[in-house]
Amino acid sequence: MTTEIRYGGLHHLALVCRDMARTVDFYTNVLGMKLKKGFDLDRGFGQHFFFDMGGGNELAFFWFRDAPPAMPGVASAAQLVGRPEGSIVSAHGSMNHVAFSVPPEAIDAYRELLVARGVDCTPVVNHDDVVT
Repeated sequence: MTTEIRYGGLHHLALVCRDMARTVDFYTNVLGMKLKKGFDLDRGFGQHFFFDMGGGNELAFFWFRDAPPAMPGVASAAQLVGRPEGSIVSAHGSMNHVAFSVPPEAIDAYRELLVARGVDCTPVVNHDDVVT
């Protein structure tokens, strides 16, 4: 019997969106991710779509027909990082942000590309991956 769980990395992270068509458009046409699969949930409950992030990792979104509205500052950050009076605080158990792994030397150019595509971007926040 196995006594240790072996992980192969992240398979997918599932978030909830308000508009699946807009979400698909953004992740495929703006970020250039491949839509791997999508399907309707039973009984018209909603939809579930998956995008390829590379390296065997996927980003998934649910759209629920009866989902309550977003509650910024509770279930998500109240404002974007780096904004005046902004806050990055979100509630316990909430999803704060998604960070994609990209070559460090390309981050500034990728940000410029996203801004050129109409995406409202925060300044680059360097995490440095330093362990203290």
